[in-house]
Amino acid sequence: MKKLFKLFSLIIMVLAPSVAFGNVIDKLNETGKFTKLNETLSKAGLVENLKGNGPFTVFAPLDDAFAAISAQTYYGLLREENKDKLVKILGRHVFAKKITSSEIDGEIKLKAINGEKITIKKVNGIVYINEAEVVTADVEVSNGVIHFINRVLQPLQ
Repeated sequence: MKKLFKLFSLIIMVLAPSVAFGNVIDKLNETGKFTKLNETLSKAGLVENLKGNGPFTVFAPLDDAFAAISAQTYYGLLREENKDKLVKILGRHVFAKKITSSEIDGEIKLKAINGEKITIKKVNGIVYINEAEVVTADVEVSNGVIHFINRVLQPLQ
């Protein structure tokens, strides 16, 4: 029994850091599925903010999500003169609190860091944020949680 406890403790010590250590930016870089998001965060000057203490909830669009945006629009947003617009778009994806999928019951409206009210809802066990589906939920990081989404969030009309 004592050996089993030691083995279990060792497994926890080895695996636990990989579960929640590293911040939002570290995890986005580690997965290799967010090159477009990382590029936009860098151009917007938000990388250091998301390395901060948090807590943050980030609804992170996968690279495939950016395919719905024309190349002209995407690269236009990366230009210095469009930085404010880019920050507003990215701010729609970030909340200054930790929100896990288990906390969503029905529909809620929360204020994103850009000041917009965003709708988050759960339908048949699937979480949606505005029109985007959460395809991977509750990726824990040291300063919050990340949810992978299939679309870049657009303003609701």
